[in-house]
Amino acid sequence: MKFLKYLLGLVVVLIVGVLIFGAMQPSEYDVSRSKVIKAPISAVYNTVNDLKTWEKWGPWHDEDSTIVVSYGEKTVGVGASDSWTSKDGPGSMKTVNVIPNKLIEQKMQFGDADPSDIIWHFEEKDGGTNITWQMKETKAPFMFKLISGFMGGWENFFGPMEEKGLNNLEKVVLEAQKLANSFRITPVVVKDLPAQKFIGYYHKTTTDMSNMTELFQTDMPKAGMYAMKNGLEYGDFTPAAVYNVWDMENNIAEFYIGLILKKDLKPGEGMSLVNLPKGATATASKFGNYGTGEMEIHNSLLKYATDNKKEIEYPIWEAYVNDPTMVKPQDIQTDYFYSLK
Repeated sequence: MKFLKYLLGLVVVLIVGVLIFGAMQPSEYDVSRSKVIKAPISAVYNTVNDLKTWEKWGPWHDEDSTIVVSYGEKTVGVGASDSWTSKDGPGSMKTVNVIPNKLIEQKMQFGDADPSDIIWHFEEKDGGTNITWQMKETKAPFMFKLISGFMGGWENFFGPMEEKGLNNLEKVVLEAQKLANSFRITPVVVKDLPAQKFIGYYHKTTTDMSNMTELFQTDMPKAGMYAMKNGLEYGDFTPAAVYNVWDMENNIAEFYIGLILKKDLKPGEGMSLVNLPKGATATASKFGNYGTGEMEIHNSLLKYATDNKKEIEYPIWEAYVNDPTMVKPQDIQTDYFYSLK
């Protein structure tokens, strides 16, 4: 009986000691870890900014298989949210502020505890992106304080988790970049094409790709909206570009950005009608992100013409077959056409 009283007293002393130990730990923490990822800043930023990617790299998913995530109406940008349940209890996350390619601020909450601040900093550095994951709190829950005390402080509590998460994030980003930069090209074939009508916006500019990208980002949506406002549906036209001049030596490009029509439509304001010629046309398809594989497929078409003693004549054109937002980057299809004499 005396032994039981002694044992009970010892347990009480230990419990009181643990409670005092936990209460003595600091309630405030500010822990950060950084990593340079050899990828464009937009690729790293966009991955973190989309809460649906967190299941791929969040370090807690490696250690707790009971986590079940539910997503809010938005998962990207300000207002994006998710919540989860697990054996350790519920939690939630919400994005409250973003500065594109520079900063993401979020609130993370476990159970009924006060939310903690999650802050991401992005900076271009050494041919890649320096990303910093910061976690801060002024009123940490008692259980967190207790665990951090036994682990030797907040740095030991959160630091390794952040490091693991950043390492996981690097793998996810680099794998996505690898897929985004991959492409495949089909063999060149010759088709006897019918005449086709094209409407689009004319440009005479340089062959600088950044300048052309801006023109495409402006004109292609405008052309599509014009067609749909006039009763055409997506299957009634194919986004395309038609080139009359492409002179790398003199840095001159003359081309149209618009639509190959399957139904009649008059050109809108600022648009021109171009008749694509019928007859023998060398064609091949590229599957991959825009900006990848263009040189390779053009060289393939040029080689075919040379090997088969064929002359190429303008216009040459390319058609953007599928919606890049609806398929994986490696499945974006662009068809290329070279008219043959």
